[in-house]
Amino acid sequence: MVADAEKYRAEDEKVAQRIQARNGLESYVYNLRNTLQDEKVAGKIDVGDKRKLEDVIKEAITWLENNKEAETEEYEYKQKSIEETANPIMMKLFWLIEEVD
Repeated sequence: MVADAEKYRAEDEKVAQRIQARNGLESYVYNLRNTLQDEKVAGKIDVGDKRKLEDVIKEAITWLENNKEAETEEYEYKQKSIEETANPIMMKLFWLIEEVD
């Protein structure tokens, strides 16, 4: 009985980590999309950068829809991949907004 409880606890923990990774990726992608739609941002972001982010976001949303049962590592890898594209653009945008304010 104790062994079964340990087994289920480990499985539950693994599922919880997977759900947390998926939720983290979804949150990141949708926050990024909402940021791009913000009026403050829309006028300041370079057209090429905006297009690049829109493409990454669209691809990520499609990936999420098609990979509902991906493993934790896959969600984490996908988020890191998106961040590699988004972070430099968002940092540049942040500095542009800060200069104006």
